[in-house]
Amino acid sequence: MNVIPTTGHNYLPLIVDRGFIGVFHDWCEAFPTYPRTYDLVHADGLLSLQSSQHRCTVLDVLTEIDRILRPEGWVIIRDYASVIESSRALTTQLKWDARLVEIENNNEEKLLICQKPFIKTR
Repeated sequence: MNVIPTTGHNYLPLIVDRGFIGVFHDWCEAFPTYPRTYDLVHADGLLSLQSSQHRCTVLDVLTEIDRILRPEGWVIIRDYASVIESSRALTTQLKWDARLVEIENNNEEKLLICQKPFIKTR
């Protein structure tokens, strides 16, 4: 499933032409799906796009991703280094295991790779 932000570039025709499924979505709203549906969420520039619009916080976006992500699911976020470094602190509040990865030949962007843990209740 490819999700195109409503405030970003319209890549939906390109996605549909290649035979993939895609939808428009505003990440400041709840994603219309059951909780714990997805095993992997990959976002390229989503956090800086949402924070530049000042409609919702990065924590709001990460909380929504946490809701739709299965336990032991992965989140891969590529964005500007400043946004990624501040987002890493927020991922610890969500109890995600997070690590930063430098991108070769690109000092402006970083990868934030997170895994949502499986939390057992006692």
